Amino acid sequence: MSSRLTVRFYIIFGVMALMTTIIILRIFYLYQEEGDFLKAKGDYRTISFRDIPHARGAIYDANNYPLASSLIKYNLYGLKGLDTSDLDLSFDFLNQGTGFLKKKKILKEDISLAEIQEIKSKRNDYLEIESFSKRIYPLGEQIATLIGFAGADNRGLEGLEKGFENHLKEEVGKKQIFKNRRQEIIKPPKILNRGSDGKNLKLTIKHEIQYSAHKSLSQGVIQAQAKGGSAVVLDNKTGRILAIASYPSYNPNDPNRLIQRNRALLDSFEPGSVIKPIALAIGIENNDIDFNKSVETGPGYIELNSQVIADPRNYGSLLPIDIIAKSSQVGAAKIALEIDSYDLTNGYKRFGLAVPPNINFPSIAYGKINQRSNISDHEIASLGFGYGLEASAIQLAIAFSVFANDGVLKDFQLVEEKNYSNPSQVISKHTAELIMESLEQVIIDGTGTQAKHHLHRVAGKTGTSHKVSNGKYDKSKYISSFIGIGPLETKKYTILVTIDEPGLNRYSGGEVAAPVFKEIFDDLVSL
Repeated sequence: MSSRLTVRFYIIFGVMALMTTIIILRIFYLYQEEGDFLKAKGDYRTISFRDIPHARGAIYDANNYPLASSLIKYNLYGLKGLDTSDLDLSFDFLNQGTGFLKKKKILKEDISLAEIQEIKSKRNDYLEIESFSKRIYPLGEQIATLIGFAGADNRGLEGLEKGFENHLKEEVGKKQIFKNRRQEIIKPPKILNRGSDGKNLKLTIKHEIQYSAHKSLSQGVIQAQAKGGSAVVLDNKTGRILAIASYPSYNPNDPNRLIQRNRALLDSFEPGSVIKPIALAIGIENNDIDFNKSVETGPGYIELNSQVIADPRNYGSLLPIDIIAKSSQVGAAKIALEIDSYDLTNGYKRFGLAVPPNINFPSIAYGKINQRSNISDHEIASLGFGYGLEASAIQLAIAFSVFANDGVLKDFQLVEEKNYSNPSQVISKHTAELIMESLEQVIIDGTGTQAKHHLHRVAGKTGTSHKVSNGKYDKSKYISSFIGIGPLETKKYTILVTIDEPGLNRYSGGEVAAPVFKEIFDDLVSL
């Protein structure tokens, strides 16, 4: 009997030892061969990773008024396996009553704090709250073409948002979450990377001046039945850009926005007669033109290289100041022909034309100048009244500031605390004073009388240039402009206005652009 028990004992012991050995070998095999896989599967169920949200840098105006800012918002998601038919929530949500979800789906966007508390109280492992950053633009279309916007991924897509992407972008952090098999958090998260907010950007723009420029410009474009327009306001004394308006614009807060370009920064065009004071200044500075000596413009036209340049009527003999005031094409042509072509084109460059502006804006225009080695007399003459060269609105405004700043060209700022180059003396103070005298005469009894202000003396120049269509100048399409400086007591502001393709009933710069200047200037001196 005892021998049988002994045999049974050894058999049972042997079987158990064999099973134990097999189990140990299996464990060893799993550890060696599939350990990483099984660990990963276990970690997948108990360890997860979450982003630590951070805000994109804000954009402020000169007085710290927000032009672009980010808010942290929250969305509600349902995970795979959630029964939406048995979800007891007090608010409506997407995919409601559809049964079990087969994949993760959005249930509600931009949930409120009260809804977040309700969701957390349900302790439902199949509900997940995720944060996101939403970009807000308080001024909307008033400054959209300058600021631009950031996309759904919080990356700049247009304007300064794109130009200063590396400065504004945030660094998203990462943390590790530990849960048990019931998906309950069992210990504090482990911070893998804290991340950081983006850096803020402060502009020289002043929102109240930007509002005035946008309001006056949009009204002027509509009244002129025009295609669009731009306006620029400079502070001549501080070297700061106070406003850059462009119309039409768009609402950057609308996901279905129709993007419009910034005409002041991206469009270069032949400026027409606003270039005449600059050409005259170059001639005076180079001793090619005597400001006190008359120029014969009779019989009201001049023929060069078989092409005719004409005035509206025969002005006869005109002093340079009157050539500017009456905007004589013949007089401007003769002034240009007195200047060596190299000196003329190089002089324009010294005023900042055909030179890239020191403004960080995507695809900013900087224009061009006809510098052909075999340039004809007609082409040289055309350079004197604004054809054969192209410039942007911001370039022309900065060029005119030279007259207000006693002949000094400043590197105008759009962003505060940025390194800018030193000012340069482009023309003498005396020459600048002579040009300012001519520009005031434009307002007194010249082509710019509609820019006249009832309280302050101002100076300026009108411009009306043909646009090119199909390789030829189109006699029915114009760009009309006015650049003004005032009040003359301080010469503090330079204001430029362009109106693109005004209606044919009223299309000159003096008729459609000068009144817009007057409205903006009136707002400025009233602030």
